[in-house]
Amino acid sequence: MARETSGRSSYSIGGLAFLYILLVAGLAWFAGSWSRDWALARLQVQGSDRLLTSISQMRLALDQYSYLPFLLTQNTDVHRLLQPESTHQATVNRVLEQINLVAGSSALFVLDAEGKPLAFSNWREEQAFPLESQRDQGYFRQAIAGEQGFELQFYAPQGYARLYMSAPVYTDRLAGVAVMRLDMSQLREQLAIEYPLVIRAADGQLIFKSDTHWPQTREAPLELNNGTVLERVRGDAGVSLQQSVQLDDLGWSVSVLTDIRPAQYRARVVGGSVLGGGVALGLLLLYLRESRQKRRLQLERMQERARSEQQQRDIINTAQVGLIHVDPCGQVQLINPMAMQIFGVSVEHIRNQSILRLLGEGFTALPLKQALGALGTDRFRPLTGLEAVGQRGDGSAFPMMVSIRQMTHHPELGYLVTVIDISRRKRLEQALREANESLEQKVVARTRALEEAQAELVQAGKLAALGRMSASVVHELNQPMTAMRTYLAIAERLLAQPEALNKNLKQQEQMLDRMALITGQLKIFAYRKPERIEPVSLQQVTTQVLQMFRGRFEELALQLHYTPPPVDLLVAGDNARYEQVLINLIKNACDAMSSLPGPHHLWLELVNTGERSIIFDVRDNGPGIDADIREQLFEPFFTTKEVGQGLGLGLAIVSSILRDLGGDIRILDTSEGACFRIKVPLYAAADQGNSEVKA
Repeated sequence: MARETSGRSSYSIGGLAFLYILLVAGLAWFAGSWSRDWALARLQVQGSDRLLTSISQMRLALDQYSYLPFLLTQNTDVHRLLQPESTHQATVNRVLEQINLVAGSSALFVLDAEGKPLAFSNWREEQAFPLESQRDQGYFRQAIAGEQGFELQFYAPQGYARLYMSAPVYTDRLAGVAVMRLDMSQLREQLAIEYPLVIRAADGQLIFKSDTHWPQTREAPLELNNGTVLERVRGDAGVSLQQSVQLDDLGWSVSVLTDIRPAQYRARVVGGSVLGGGVALGLLLLYLRESRQKRRLQLERMQERARSEQQQRDIINTAQVGLIHVDPCGQVQLINPMAMQIFGVSVEHIRNQSILRLLGEGFTALPLKQALGALGTDRFRPLTGLEAVGQRGDGSAFPMMVSIRQMTHHPELGYLVTVIDISRRKRLEQALREANESLEQKVVARTRALEEAQAELVQAGKLAALGRMSASVVHELNQPMTAMRTYLAIAERLLAQPEALNKNLKQQEQMLDRMALITGQLKIFAYRKPERIEPVSLQQVTTQVLQMFRGRFEELALQLHYTPPPVDLLVAGDNARYEQVLINLIKNACDAMSSLPGPHHLWLELVNTGERSIIFDVRDNGPGIDADIREQLFEPFFTTKEVGQGLGLGLAIVSSILRDLGGDIRILDTSEGACFRIKVPLYAAADQGNSEVKA
């Protein structure tokens, strides 16, 4: 009943606390929102004042220059300059220069009725004197029509704007136009502005701005509680309040920014203050409640401890494993019947005695000693499932599994030691170990027998390979040897005919070359490592090999598809071995296609060039290669040709050469014909230090 009452009380207190938190949070939000709106309204008024001040300063600055064109129209020197065949240009240039310096404008100039410049205040700058006619400019057309000219021009590549003011000059007629030019950057310097300001023309082009980081992203409008809608923009410094006004007479748009961070800061301060005050009040109320319940909980804890001790005694006495309750000093306080049965002791014999009496001297494991030595200290760590040796009351030892842990709910009560007799399990493990050892001996004997059988199979394979090699070599050598006997017999009868004898000897030399080629393949197959790693031009090697097969290509009417690789593409190795690789691959392709009717095609393609290697394909449209013999193609003395057509060493030599050079070769699946893809290493500067390689 007490627990149910406590649970209902906890739920009610939790609900009240939740409602209180919601109330404080709502008040904090309302206070922050009200404070923010009040601060934003103040900032809006401040922004309006800034906007009016900026417009007043700008108009005042423009008024300082608007009189200049009219001043020039009254100047007698300007009137003389506009007379026919006048020679007063130099005088007017100086007059304009002086007026321009005093007034602070960018430039002053006088145009005739056709728009041609006659005098210029910046006449000392040769490149600045406007020699071209100004008749197409808007300010000239306005003045020549008898009106006051006013035009703003933008220069996109340079990124600046200029203001032109003009007035017609009358003598006895409309003789010309007086013009004042003002750079907007000069107007910006005259404005005492310390806040972000931007002025744009009616078409939206930028006239000037006071802040180089004017924000570009528009935020959603913000509506205050009083119904006022504020326009916001976002920039690098955060969100700002933007206020703009359109000048009807000039058509310009003037905008100012007001940083709203002070308003946000004020809202956070007010909201945080309300929230902090509410939290402090809540903590005070909670402290008063907790101090009242603390006394009640102490009484309940004492009662709960007594009940817990009784429950633990009941659990220990009825458990099916050995349980021993020890105090922080390691003395036995309670032992259950199962533990007494395991150790063969009685309660009177072991109570208030050290638990070490249950463990035989010299049989205790080191972790168990450390755990028992740390009882009652901060160094204690729970011990779980440790196998150790115990000692029964009659002095006999037995294997056991020990666990020690502190009382979970009441650590001050001490520790609970769990003991399980594992004698039967140990006997089963011993029997299993003996069975595993017997099985291991059988596996070792069987493995040794398999290794001996494998060695015999390898030897038989070697003998089979040697037999195939011997048959092929004997057959290949018998033909030239038989031919040489015939040529020697013929040579004896041709001793008197030198020309016929020379022809005979040349044929014998060809037979010897063929025999040397056969034995040379065996030598290449035997010696695998290249003697020297050098840079080899892939284009040069491929070109040389293709020259050797020119006659064979013509015989087969073969069409070659080959794009030479770059000259500076160098691979690592030596010319002779790369020639041997390409010769064997191209020869095999030609032999395969010779048994089929045309057309015959051969592709030599550079597929990919990586950082350390290249990939090169040799592909034909011959009969292809069966999938069941692909794994045997690169074995020595394996050939699909008839006896006498080859030794079966070509692809084995290719594979051996590429492997020695750090590359490889493989067969690709194609819809027709066969494709051999070879990968060879690029020659790099790092290879120079390892260019010497022993065979």
